[in-house]
Amino acid sequence: MQKFITFGETMVQYNAEYTGAFDPERKYFPDVAGAESNVAINLSKITKNQAEIFWVSRLGRDDAGRLIQKIISQHIEIDAPIYFGEKTGISYLNHHTDGQHIKTYFRKGSAASEIPFEQVKKHLKKADMLHITGITPALSKTNLETVVKSLEFCAEMDIPVCLDVNYREQLWNPTEAKNTLEKLLPFISIFKVGHDEAETIWQLNLSAEEYAAHFYKRPGTLTIVTEGESGAVLFNGTDHIREPSIEIKVIDPVGAGDAFVAGFLGTLIRQNISLRDFLKAEYESQIEPLTRALKVGNICGALTCTKKGDTAAMPTLAEIEDFIGLL
Repeated sequence: MQKFITFGETMVQYNAEYTGAFDPERKYFPDVAGAESNVAINLSKITKNQAEIFWVSRLGRDDAGRLIQKIISQHIEIDAPIYFGEKTGISYLNHHTDGQHIKTYFRKGSAASEIPFEQVKKHLKKADMLHITGITPALSKTNLETVVKSLEFCAEMDIPVCLDVNYREQLWNPTEAKNTLEKLLPFISIFKVGHDEAETIWQLNLSAEEYAAHFYKRPGTLTIVTEGESGAVLFNGTDHIREPSIEIKVIDPVGAGDAFVAGFLGTLIRQNISLRDFLKAEYESQIEPLTRALKVGNICGALTCTKKGDTAAMPTLAEIEDFIGLL
């Protein structure tokens, strides 16, 4: 059984039950939201006990921390202690009549901004895969250091790493993001970025295919550029694989990228593929599994947009099978 590790901040997200701007006096329903834990929980829906899934973090001793610990532990293994005197980040999600979805964060100085490398390292020792996002290194110097040390450890132990950019303008500007991500890229096995994110950060005016080639840094790696309604394109150093998305009515796009990553990785795991060995295989043998993984990733991302909530909106394996009869 493969062991999947991820770490980062999870917040309680209050999703507005009304349409309009942020107003703490109006009705919201609480949901657990964090890019890394989203992927981990979504992955558990896809893999059906075919992987050990661990999420590592820190939480404050407050209602938000206790809710996060309770909900996430129902789905996956967690190492997220609660610390007295520290706080858990929260956010509010509002839906506007023009289709925009605006988040208001209260996360500065949260417990999860101080995740130490030693806490992550003990789980990495027997890991088959590490997943990180660009959110974690943007939170604090401590978390940036933990990310860098984790990548160095994974390189030494030959552990594949998946990085989803997940650019957050509230955390850093494009130049800061670019400078950090460029330093991380040489360590990454699977690099995933949205075409809009790539344009915001790198501003190269390239197509999705051109960006996928641009981010490719070494043999045995994959780059993926998603384009929302246009689907996604993958580059392996030689050729591109493009998969279209599906037509859906968008209700809430939040969490779609995390669902895509879970669908993509989960499909490989369900095919009993060791990512460490798979990335070293001949490209011809990779085409069919990668095409299938992209297709399921697109479907997961699209179907997640049809409901409100992050992990709550992620389709189950049965729903995906009913949708395409693929897995």
